[in-house]
Amino acid sequence: MFALLLIASAGVAHAQVMETSSSAASGSGGVAPLVTPLHDADITYRLAGHGDVQLHQRMRWTSATWRQRIDPEGSATIMLTDYKAHKLMVLNTADHSVALTEAPGGAFSAPGTPASGSWRKVGPAVIAGEACTIWESADTDNHPTDFCYTDDGLLLGATQSGRLVVQAVSVARVPQDPQLFEPPEGYHRIESGH
Repeated sequence: MFALLLIASAGVAHAQVMETSSSAASGSGGVAPLVTPLHDADITYRLAGHGDVQLHQRMRWTSATWRQRIDPEGSATIMLTDYKAHKLMVLNTADHSVALTEAPGGAFSAPGTPASGSWRKVGPAVIAGEACTIWESADTDNHPTDFCYTDDGLLLGATQSGRLVVQAVSVARVPQDPQLFEPPEGYHRIESGH
């Protein structure tokens, strides 16, 4: 469940953090976590690459428009996802192009809506100085995974079989500039399949 963090072009583990929806209750006695941020956020993650390679990725979220920006370290690609419009824009900073496709995840979980699926609360943890709750579930490839979510829907970490998949190294709940979620001027659109 990490595609918002690690969409296919990121080349690491694939999962869909924010693709679920449910009417289940959440909170301290709930049966599932909130998996979509309730507030604007700016989080830098450490990701497990192949071997002992550690990668970093910055995720920014604006709650007013349900948009996310992913900036993978060392990549010419930036991913802008608009969950209200169900669109993903992949920006190539090398040739100033924009490819537009459908957003990943067919069943987006609106902010404040607990995740669907099977979840088991494990217990509390602290990652990057933030309290979160560890939940057992599975990623989009059905691999058993432990996720750590804050009460306000921020993913702070995930492990599979005790192996780090993703972990927050810095977390800021600060207002995000709407222009961060739009292609810069001068970028040209590439049609799908070209």
